[in-house]
Amino acid sequence: MTVAQARRILDRYEKIATRADRTRDAALLAEVAAGNVLERQTAGYRQYNALPRHERAPFARPTDYRSPAFHIPAGAPWFLVTATRAAPASQPTVLVFAREGGAESGTRAGRETRAEGKRTEPDEGMETTEGKGTGEGEARAEGRRRANGVREGRTMTRWRLRVALPLQAAGPLPRIATTRSRIATEVDATSRSGGPRPRPYDVQRAYEDLWQTGGTDEARLLAPNAVTKEARSTYRHRDDELGAEGARRHFVPVSPRHRDSYALRTADGGALAVVPLAHEQRLRVTRPDYQITPSDEEAVYDPAPRSTVISTFHGQALAHLPRQGRPAVLSAKYALVDSR
Repeated sequence: MTVAQARRILDRYEKIATRADRTRDAALLAEVAAGNVLERQTAGYRQYNALPRHERAPFARPTDYRSPAFHIPAGAPWFLVTATRAAPASQPTVLVFAREGGAESGTRAGRETRAEGKRTEPDEGMETTEGKGTGEGEARAEGRRRANGVREGRTMTRWRLRVALPLQAAGPLPRIATTRSRIATEVDATSRSGGPRPRPYDVQRAYEDLWQTGGTDEARLLAPNAVTKEARSTYRHRDDELGAEGARRHFVPVSPRHRDSYALRTADGGALAVVPLAHEQRLRVTRPDYQITPSDEEAVYDPAPRSTVISTFHGQALAHLPRQGRPAVLSAKYALVDSR
């Protein structure tokens, strides 16, 4: 993977995502996005008519990332982009694109010649022809596959966006460490044992503890900032707006549907990591013969009044794990994906 290829993949994503958002076309978005990003955005498509007007507005805006910097780890089937999303307000954002190509998805898209600091690349197969007409034909579908892919032998490898997290904490993103050849270094983001602590996995558990207990247990691992403050505030005021039904709200961690994690070494010797998040919000009445009316968004999945409403939220978090000191959660985004 070269910077030029990565830039074309980002450009392609912006064009397709803009069209998909405006028409709320989940199948079209799936050509260039996958995992939790696709799950969150298509949940918004499904809930669109139930959303307040100000939450609908972003779907009509173009997907536009300015001043992208590409961080490509050697040998990894993914790369990270730091960029600024242009609308609705300028906001630093971290993106991750990952490679998918069937049996060859774990192979490298190119060979790095370390002695010369160069790469030899396969045929990119990055055609931009979209096809004509209604788009129902195989020719257009193949055009999409080729446009966002890299051909490896007889396998067409596709690159899809799997992370999009805006910076929510104050301050700049930590600087990514690179070699003289401008290659980033991948860090193990999935280990649950061994190695120095805290690990990216620990950050996932610690952040969910903010929702479950308000931060009295594992969340003490995290450095306090605007992101942790918001989660603690939500927990502290979780029952403030509940009505006469005497309902109570609890948050319970659950297994994420999409478990992919990513991490790169930072210049301070630490890591910048993306980890999955997931929890249920459980609303239960405490008085007999009372029921809860689901919110407009929850009613998309089940409109029936009931004594218990269990809503599932899936998301991702971006965290900086410095070599010394406590990890800081820089962004955390969830979406309602189910309610019953």
